Amino acid sequence: MAGVAISMLANDKRKSIEELAAILKNEINAELVYDSPRPLENASAWLLSFERYYFRNGSYATLTIMLTESGDQQTADIIGSGGGEGIFNISWGANSSFASMAVDLLQQCGFKES
Repeated sequence: MAGVAISMLANDKRKSIEELAAILKNEINAELVYDSPRPLENASAWLLSFERYYFRNGSYATLTIMLTESGDQQTADIIGSGGGEGIFNISWGANSSFASMAVDLLQQCGFKES
C-alpha cells in the first residue's frame, strides 16, 4: 500500500485543538470516518480519519490526522495512505494530494513541517 507521513509543529498556538479539528472537518473534502477527542491530564489529543474515492485510479485513499496539544506546543501527524490500483498498487499521487489538503490548512494556522 502506498502512503505518505508528514509531521508538523506549531509553537505559537493560534487556535485551540478544538478549533483546529473543526477547521479540518469542515474544509477537507472527504467523508469523515472517525472523530475522537481525548482530553488527557496535561495535554489533549484529537484523532481524525477521512476517506475519499479517487476517480482517476478508481480507488479509495485514507487520511489520518493526530493533533496533540501540550501547553503552547501543538503537533500534527498526517498520514495519507491507500489510493493504489492494480497489481503494482500505483496510487498516482492520490495519497499525497489527500495529505496536502491537511498540510495546507494547518500551515494557514501556523504549523510548519518538522
